[in-house]
Order: sequence, then C-alpha cells, then structure tokens
Amino acid sequence: MARALLVALALLALGCASKPAPVDPPPAVIATENTEPFGPPAPPPPSGPLRVLVAGDLLPHRPSLVAPSAIHDALAPLSPLFGGADAVVANYEAATGEVDKKTPRLVYAAPPGWLEALPGAGIKALTVANNHACDLGAAGLDATIAAAEKSNTIAIGADREDPWAPRVLVERGGKRVCAVAWTTLVNSESGCARSSHLAVATTSKVGKSRVDRAIARARQRCDATVAIFHGGVEYVPQTNEVMDLAAHAAEAGADAVVIHHPHIASPVTVHTTKDGRHVPLFASIGNLVTNQGESWKPPMFPVLRENRRLVCVNGWTRLGVIADLGFRFDGPTPRLDWGLHLTWVDNEHAEDKTVAVPKITARLLDPDKDRAIVAQLTEDKVGPDELFADPCWVERPGRADDPRCHADLPREKAPGAPPPVVARSRKKR
Repeated sequence: MARALLVALALLALGCASKPAPVDPPPAVIATENTEPFGPPAPPPPSGPLRVLVAGDLLPHRPSLVAPSAIHDALAPLSPLFGGADAVVANYEAATGEVDKKTPRLVYAAPPGWLEALPGAGIKALTVANNHACDLGAAGLDATIAAAEKSNTIAIGADREDPWAPRVLVERGGKRVCAVAWTTLVNSESGCARSSHLAVATTSKVGKSRVDRAIARARQRCDATVAIFHGGVEYVPQTNEVMDLAAHAAEAGADAVVIHHPHIASPVTVHTTKDGRHVPLFASIGNLVTNQGESWKPPMFPVLRENRRLVCVNGWTRLGVIADLGFRFDGPTPRLDWGLHLTWVDNEHAEDKTVAVPKITARLLDPDKDRAIVAQLTEDKVGPDELFADPCWVERPGRADDPRCHADLPREKAPGAPPPVVARSRKKR
C-alpha cells in the first residue's frame, strides 16, 4: 500500500514538471502619434509684445551733467515711458575715467559712477561702440566694460572676449530679442581703436562682411535682431553712405536698424529687402541728454535758412528720437509693431545764463503744448521736420494705425541654434 502511494506521487511529480510554467505576456504595443522627445513642454509664446526702446546719445558734459545724480535726474521725466518697456538702450558717448587737464583735444569722459547710475534711471543696456569709446585709450574702454559689469548693465559693441556677440535684450516665453552694435569711426588713433575689445566696421566691403557675420550669428541665436551702429557726419542729415550700410544690415537679416552720431535727428525710412521684409531704418536718433543747444529757445527771430548751423548747434540738438520696437510672437506670423517718440531737452541756461550749473532734463515732446518749439524748428526748411508728420510718431494727435508702422517677420530661427549670449557679470581683471 505504501509502495503504491510512492509510485503515484512520483508519476504526479513527473507530470507537473513536463507542464510549462506560466509566463507573463509581453506588454502591449500601443500605437501613438506623439513622437516628441521626453522633457518639459515648450513654454507658450508671450501673449504681449517684447518691447525694446532704443534712444540716442548720453554725453557727460562738464560741469552740468558729469555728476551721477545729474544724469539720473535728467532722465527722470522719461521714467514712465522707460518703465513700460522690457529693455531700454541708449548710447554711452564717452570713455570712463578722468580727463587730463593738459589734453589738447576734445575728450568725453565720465566717472564710473555715472554709468552705474543709469540702471536706476531705467536704462539697462548701452551701446558703447562709438567714436568717443577710446578717448581715454584702452584703459578707458576697459573701465567702461568694468562699470557695465559692476552695474549689471548690458554692454553692446564692446567686450573683453567678443564685442560682436549678440546680446539678449529681453527673453520671455522662449523668445529672445537681441542686439548687435558697432561703430564706423573712432576718434583715437591709438591701439584702442584697433582693439579686439571694440566692434568696429567701416562702410567698406570688409566692414560689411563683419556686419554680415554678426547678424548671421544673431539670427541663429535669437528670434529677432536689432542692429545699432554709430556713423555719419555731425550736425547734418544722415549720409547716403551710412544709409547704404543700414540697408545692407537689413538685407543681412536685421529686423530694425538704429543709427546715432550726427547729434541731430533724421527721418525714419522703411527698407524693403529682397526677401520681402519691411525693415524700419532709424537714420539718426540724435541726442537723448546733452548740454548742446543750450542757447536756443522759442520764441526768437526766425531761423536763418542760409545759416543752417544756427539750428544744428542749437535747436535741433535738443530734439531726439526714441525707437519703440514691439516684437510679437503670439500670432500665426511674428510681427514688429514700431513707432517713434520725440524727446526734448529742457536746459536752464536757455532761460538764465547766470546759473553756474544749469539743470537739464529730457522729456517727451508734446505736440500740443510744445507747438512753439515745433513751429520754430520747422522754420528750417532743410531740417528733419518730416518727423513731426510721421504717422508712427506715437504722441501725434489723431495718429492712425498706419500700415507703415507694422512689419511681418516671415522667417524662423535657424535650426541647431547654440545657446543664447546672455549678459553676465565677471570679476574684474
């Protein structure tokens, strides 16, 4: 009986061993159309414009404007305008440091605290490539770069490593607006003028090649590019040679071009590129804050038309242009909505020459309250009075939504773009 039981158990064990063990089925392959790589989702495009203001020259005239508090106070009336923008750029028309009293030539220099006061007035970016950048030699240029780093100001057109690198002015919703800057002339003939720390490009073929390379880099890294450069002849309308360079920058891919140096404004033109883009060219945006033109005020005798210099070193130097650029990426096609603001410099010396250090302030020109100023300026029939009739003048009465003030940006950022160039603080060397 026991033996029979053992045989039965052995047969039962043999049967169980020959039966395959259960195996979990492989996971089902589910078809899906989602082939995107893993990672965080792309941020939604910004719902409003990325707004950039580009203003004219800041000159530390002595004694009226050389104190950091003086330039801060001079810009105070523009704070509401500046506060509504994502980035405000102005031209730092100076070197940083002290002037040797024995120097035989014109030198524009400001103490380091002067530049460092500008962010507090709403200016967070500066073009430092201009004809006065090397007025104090390489040391003055290096001090300018150091002051910008210390105050977290974006310096465009000068850098110890790469002055031609595009600088990110504003980034939001995965979109970037960048700027490149250069100067076509430098007063100094020293080594600073040929420094690898300063972006210089003349209107020659070689200069245009440098511009092409800089804008091509910006197009790879950024969604929109503003080209800003220094060129022309002082106190006269912008030259054809410089306007040709501006058109060249537009053809290279710049979405807007802004120029300074003449110290008087010129009308804005729109260049249609070969690929069908409409690019505003701000031919000359003049001054933002200076002590030029202190002796002129309305009403006075009519401007002598045959003596245009009377206006150039007086009234017109007090009129400035601020380019207002709004880049939109929330529609089917990226778009630039642009306009201009006209500014006016109030100078206490125009009223009272006995004041030792006149108070100077820059403000928006009011088309209604400043009719006398506009009328006086328009007496000069060869002056840039077209600015007063420009449909893109933001403060102009009855301003219409003119198609001139809008432009599609029908291109995509180049694939495989490298990381953006972001302004960063470095330790002093």
